[in-house]
Amino acid sequence: MVKIAVAGKGGVGKTTIAAVLAHLFARDGYNVTAIDCDSAMNLPTALGVNNVKPLSELKDIIDERVRGPFGTYKLNPKVDDIFEAYSVRNEDGVRVLVLGTIEKGGEGCFCPENAFLRAILRHAIFREKDVLIMDMEAGIEHLGRGTAKGVDLLLAVVEPGMRSVETLKRIEKLGADIGITKIGVVVNKYIENEMTRKILDRIDKPIVGVIPYSECFIKADIQGIPPYKVCDLKPFEELKSKILEMIENEGGSGS
Repeated sequence: MVKIAVAGKGGVGKTTIAAVLAHLFARDGYNVTAIDCDSAMNLPTALGVNNVKPLSELKDIIDERVRGPFGTYKLNPKVDDIFEAYSVRNEDGVRVLVLGTIEKGGEGCFCPENAFLRAILRHAIFREKDVLIMDMEAGIEHLGRGTAKGVDLLLAVVEPGMRSVETLKRIEKLGADIGITKIGVVVNKYIENEMTRKILDRIDKPIVGVIPYSECFIKADIQGIPPYKVCDLKPFEELKSKILEMIENEGGSGS
């Protein structure tokens, strides 16, 4: 099986990449679970579904299964029924799950919900030809919380600009802190010129995909259409092949 986390700063196109990869893996016969770990909750729309109940709204279940006495968290809460009970499958058969968001200002950290998600990922049963794709929260805070721990590959999505490259270096450091050693870079919204080529030369991690800039993805987002229905998928198909090659060469989880 394959576990992939898609990370990067806000606005670089993580959700589009996660959605298209989920579509391509499902099209090729994989059993795909796509989890929206971003509080913006855009992945379901990008996958053509709009009625997924966020885990963050399961207040009673979270209290019952995650919270322990004196503000502690249970290490091994019961979560094996959550995937099917609170997910929705799209027309490709992709199982879509949403972490959710904090609804009111001042509610504090998202720790119980993230503890719940980590427990789900830890105890979920996966089989051969299963793929898990996590659309991570913008930025790198989720790495500090350890939500992406245990993935086979962290896809760091960058734009051809210096701020994204700087974010990549922080992703590398925090990823290493929680044991993520396989990081592949996806350069999104790429426009070929001398400056962008120089920026790419500064990236010292494997570049597994380059997605050219296209207004098609903007139009699909505005119209609420899954991008894989109307946009060119060839660069994403090449990305998917490179992902599998990278995981196979370095050894995936195989669980």
